[in-house]
Amino acid sequence: MATTFVCGVQALLVLTTAGAPVRLGVPLPAAAVAQGLRLEGPGALQWRRLPVGGLAPDPVWVEIGIAGAGQRARIAAGGAPACPDGRGPAFVREQAERALPEGRLTSVRWRWCDGSEDEIARTVFHAACIVGGEPYAAGEARTVVLGGAPALRAAPAVHLPRRLLVSAGLLPPGGRLGEPVRRQLALARPRLCELPGALGAGDYARGDGTVTNLEYDTALALLRLALADGSADALAQAQRSAVHLADHDLDLRTGLPFPHGPGHRTGVPDPGHAWLQGLLYVGLLTADDGLIGVAAAIARGLAAHPPSGEGRQELARDYAWPLLELESFLAVSPDAAVAAAADRLAASIDRRFHAGLRTYRFGEGELGGGDYLERAWITGGIVVPALQAHLDRRPDPTIAAHVQAVRQGLLDRIGTQRSGLPVHWRLGRGRDAEHRAVGMPEALLLLEAFPPADLRRLLRRGTVREAVAEVPRLDDLDLATSFTMVARCTWVWR
Repeated sequence: MATTFVCGVQALLVLTTAGAPVRLGVPLPAAAVAQGLRLEGPGALQWRRLPVGGLAPDPVWVEIGIAGAGQRARIAAGGAPACPDGRGPAFVREQAERALPEGRLTSVRWRWCDGSEDEIARTVFHAACIVGGEPYAAGEARTVVLGGAPALRAAPAVHLPRRLLVSAGLLPPGGRLGEPVRRQLALARPRLCELPGALGAGDYARGDGTVTNLEYDTALALLRLALADGSADALAQAQRSAVHLADHDLDLRTGLPFPHGPGHRTGVPDPGHAWLQGLLYVGLLTADDGLIGVAAAIARGLAAHPPSGEGRQELARDYAWPLLELESFLAVSPDAAVAAAADRLAASIDRRFHAGLRTYRFGEGELGGGDYLERAWITGGIVVPALQAHLDRRPDPTIAAHVQAVRQGLLDRIGTQRSGLPVHWRLGRGRDAEHRAVGMPEALLLLEAFPPADLRRLLRRGTVREAVAEVPRLDDLDLATSFTMVARCTWVWR
């Protein structure tokens, strides 16, 4: 399926539907949505606003449903108003809930005007039970899909015009900056092996058997590849990961996901291992209110659980990951409590700025005697992007100056002649020992700190290109984690 952008006052999209019903989420200009939407030519169209965006968003996320349009569907501004109740010319949406002995079942059914039917049935278990020969814990869920799968109906989303994806923050402006890395990721994705059974679908394991629980946000990584490469298979893979997180990895008590461990629910939920971007974006593109709601629940969970580690347990990731995720959520759906939590996190990180070291000094790096271990791949790959996302929403000259100082410190450390990229180093008492990485995903994550102009200069250097070449390795025993660390990076898709 393909989608093209048609320039003009009213024309918005042309979708190639292959004759099948289409249901997807699309970010559209607010001015166009205000005029209503219509289908030019045969078929039926209905639309509604998705449950994000606040009072005056731009772009506006809308669900579009089309049936009977033949091979192509042309959507224009100036037409029918929204169908918020799910009863329109393209389909009738029915939702029902009922109690079961083992839990509560919620089902959503779409009855299409061409006679097709789709259904998503999700059971949240109240107690441990065995279903289909697999053990489910209390709080887990099981989703069953009948008819057209959400990712199949939303397949045209992978061909949405780049300008729409950029306006909604899903991808950066296009370019050739990360082209060699993108080619490697395209080779690596088919080698990702999902865990077996309904419980394992959408998740992966490391070489030692550790269940990843989608660490670093595998759904986001797969989704960015899907949108950049136009891969419907990658979109379906991302959707399975998003559903897996919602069904199996979420702790209902805290609202946070369980982190990686020997099983899906064996770790202790913490704010440094919580990701919602992939879940949120998949929910938006597949027009899945349930996934959008889970992303909102994780945002509220992060807002309610600030970092608590002290001393060596004060971890940069416990501050920076939540800030990055909260800012990503706020860019789509404003929320006062979430915004206040993000502001507190940004201020907490900024208080740790150390002018002499040109970094943010956390307890985990204190080695005693004044020595400090700078984990630059975390500073550059997580802390700086999180603060930059915060500055995009709330400009602050002091925080901006500190971010720029840290960026310059990283650039100076990278240097011009030495091979590899410095992922961590030790400072203090006159000693300066660093580890420079070649062929490691941490090196690529480090580059997430830099704006396009700096990246272009860096990638012109042979030593930097060598450091990021052929990552992730196709024989990597931890391929899913390495793939995710690289493919989630915004710069890779420039």
